[in-house]
Amino acid sequence: TDQKQTAAISAAFIFVNSLSGLGGMLTKGISFNVHMWGYVVVAFLGGLLGAYLGSKKLNQDALKYVLATVLLVAAYKLLFTSA
Repeated sequence: TDQKQTAAISAAFIFVNSLSGLGGMLTKGISFNVHMWGYVVVAFLGGLLGAYLGSKKLNQDALKYVLATVLLVAAYKLLFTSA
């Protein structure tokens, strides 16, 4: 597949994986507070915006740079923060 198809498949996997994690947390008795609903809305809107930009506006090279940036931020967070 090309990069756009791979991004779409990855987005679907991340969405299902996130729902599974959320379901697991809810079965452990963790409940949403008011702030968490805002995070869910922002994450959902960000996902929609990212899907639109990735499928309609960005070319292959731009997608490479966006992915590289996201991976660098995630690696930094994993290595240098406690959260």
